Amino acid sequence: MGITLARMDPAGIDGAALAKFLTTQVFPFHVRPRWTSTQVRESIDDGAWHGDAVATFWIDDDRDGRVGVLRLDDLDDATAMIDLRLADDARGRGHGSAALRIATDLVFSRYPAVIRFEGQTREDNVAMRRVFERCGWVHEAFYRDGWPVEAAEPVASVAYSVLRRDWATGMSTPVPRGPEVTLTGELRCANAAEAERVHAHLAEHIALTRAEPGCLSFDVAPTESEGIWRVSERFVDEAAFDAHQRRVATSTWGRETAGIERSYVIRGRARDAESLAAAAWSAEERLLNPAVRADPRQVTALLDPSFVEIGQSGRRWTRDAIVAALREDPGADDAPEICEKESRLVGPDNVLLTYLLRFEDRVSRRSSLWRFDPAPRCLFHQGTPVA
Repeated sequence: MGITLARMDPAGIDGAALAKFLTTQVFPFHVRPRWTSTQVRESIDDGAWHGDAVATFWIDDDRDGRVGVLRLDDLDDATAMIDLRLADDARGRGHGSAALRIATDLVFSRYPAVIRFEGQTREDNVAMRRVFERCGWVHEAFYRDGWPVEAAEPVASVAYSVLRRDWATGMSTPVPRGPEVTLTGELRCANAAEAERVHAHLAEHIALTRAEPGCLSFDVAPTESEGIWRVSERFVDEAAFDAHQRRVATSTWGRETAGIERSYVIRGRARDAESLAAAAWSAEERLLNPAVRADPRQVTALLDPSFVEIGQSGRRWTRDAIVAALREDPGADDAPEICEKESRLVGPDNVLLTYLLRFEDRVSRRSSLWRFDPAPRCLFHQGTPVA
């Protein structure tokens, strides 16, 4: 798939084509889902689509033709804004992600005053939110009742952005989500021996945790199911929670219960399980992009210095070796298919990804271990061919 952006002249030769596009499509997640010819003409006359700080582009695909419109606004400000609209029959094909990546490169390379590039959408526009996340944009804000809806109650508006420094380094700066951090879930023993270890060390673990200065509450209670405990934790902020995690890792409780299954949900951290997984998938997809693979700077930024890969042939690769190999042969498939995606938090800052990949007429099962410090860096990757 080859997406290009063609600069538009809305006040001149492209005015009629823009009006036709806007009036023949429905944009269900925009403030104005349907346009009339009069509304289009008035918006053009008001300078909504062109001007010193506004640039509008056609989104063209070399296979599907003209698939949408992209508008950039506030280009003379430190924060530029984006408005992206795809045709009805062009959605769900990856055009939005491709266009957003090109637009991001364009804004930061041509407009030196811009340090933030922002976009907003409705909270229920899952497709557009995934586009932002795939492209490495960070979820920054949730504006309650911030999005007007015709003949209905307003819904929340969500804001995503990418910073110039993030674009330059290929890394995403995490956003603090709030002062209080909570953990809820279950501790699940597989057998009587594991349960005995929990009984032996739980009282001390609870007492030590509750004595920590940042602990608001800490409870571990048995459930009706044998060998399963319900866990609930509250800490004043992320620093206190992280200090607790570090202490537990080296404690008697941490050593004695290290192999016991945990199923936890952590909320309030800048890097909770959901955001870590989303960032890891975004980084994983970047590593499959031929344009990224051909650029040693970008690949190096995504791989940990101790990175190791076991390739489909069984060969062991280091970071330097894989960077050099990808520079010579980055591949040509810019639309790989990722299926059967699963993610698992295997530590406070580590995410394990597994998936089925169809890439350049080959099918393989993949696993990647990502560490956040705070940007995602891949520690290990393995690919196994599927016959």
